[in-house]
Amino acid sequence: MQPVHQIRQTVNEIFNPIIGDIRIKTYFSYYGIFSDGFMFALYKDDHIYLRTNQETSADIQAVKGVFVLDDPKAGIHTKNFYALPISYILSSTQFPAWVTSILDELRQERTRKEEKLKTQIRSLTNLNMKIERILKRINIHNVDEFKQKGYLATFVDIIKQGDEGSDLLLYKLHGALEQKSVYSLTPEEKISLLQEANQALYDAGLRHRFHIPD
Repeated sequence: MQPVHQIRQTVNEIFNPIIGDIRIKTYFSYYGIFSDGFMFALYKDDHIYLRTNQETSADIQAVKGVFVLDDPKAGIHTKNFYALPISYILSSTQFPAWVTSILDELRQERTRKEEKLKTQIRSLTNLNMKIERILKRINIHNVDEFKQKGYLATFVDIIKQGDEGSDLLLYKLHGALEQKSVYSLTPEEKISLLQEANQALYDAGLRHRFHIPD
């Protein structure tokens, strides 16, 4: 393969007028073309392999001489890439719209994933998929429901449904809502949390769970 700098001018002349700066790096036996963190095209042997989506696929496949990338050595992320001759690209009025369409779709999908992540309990400080599953068993399925419930009531419900309910879990639940790592809790804060938990358990008709030294 040629060094990236030897093909950079050719690729830049195609994409810079459409989307500005791009990043190029080797990708198996191809050159991956990136914008905003997305690999939306490949380059090899005077062909641009453009990623397609539902909006652009039919039009791209209708281009004379186009063919789908079918290379098992190119990795799993090259599905729905179609080769377009550079001679066609340079004279096409549709090509810029295809490029912006796929990048817009990729950005929208990333935004949807980011918004979904914000609602997932595992995204909170100290928490993970295991604790997320524990909370789902007591009908807490997202961050808003957890905030409405509060860490003490959540901890009590976990005990009620038969979980061991360790002091570390209590610290993690508290820290998640306070955006505070369990490792930053002072001994005094930990004792206060244990006292609160014991009182909440007692109020719920359960025995104290934690021994707190005088």
